[in-house]
Amino acid sequence: MAEPGDNYLDTIRRGDAKGLREIYAKYLPRIARFIQMNGGSAEDAKDVFQEAIVRIYRKSKSPDFLITSQFYTFLYGVCRNLWGNQLQKKSRTELSLTDSHAYEQIPETDTGGAKSEEDQLFWDAFALLGQDCQQLLQLFFAKVKMEEIVKRLGLSSVGYAKKKKFKCKEKLVALVKQDGRYLELKLS
Repeated sequence: MAEPGDNYLDTIRRGDAKGLREIYAKYLPRIARFIQMNGGSAEDAKDVFQEAIVRIYRKSKSPDFLITSQFYTFLYGVCRNLWGNQLQKKSRTELSLTDSHAYEQIPETDTGGAKSEEDQLFWDAFALLGQDCQQLLQLFFAKVKMEEIVKRLGLSSVGYAKKKKFKCKEKLVALVKQDGRYLELKLS
């Protein structure tokens, strides 16, 4: 049985041009939105995305390398780390990306640690949320004021934004609890 990220990982390993175009078409727009929400440009996004693909290619050459999550979740984590590092180098200050502070460090590979498993469980569930919930929660986790969230996302009111945030958080918690890994982590 193939692991979740194996198909795209094989595409990267082989340097399959058609498959790589598919990866770019499918995932670059999502990564670009994240980077642009965090002070980057479309060009920055392309650079980070390309660097992530190169890093994944290099890591995939290791015989024990394995992606245990959805490919996008893994790719997002690599891109997020690369962009965070670039921002820190530019500013030389500690930055907060628009994501949950509880999950700021996403490992580039599965280290087998409990924190890594918790991170993976969170990001797998987060990836299942709709784009509107993802954007709202990213802004909320980054401590953006509700008034600004309403403006950025084009919502009707602060009250509506709070209600939507509550429902999105409930859905995220439910998705985490539905995952079989949740009970395993809770018991360990």
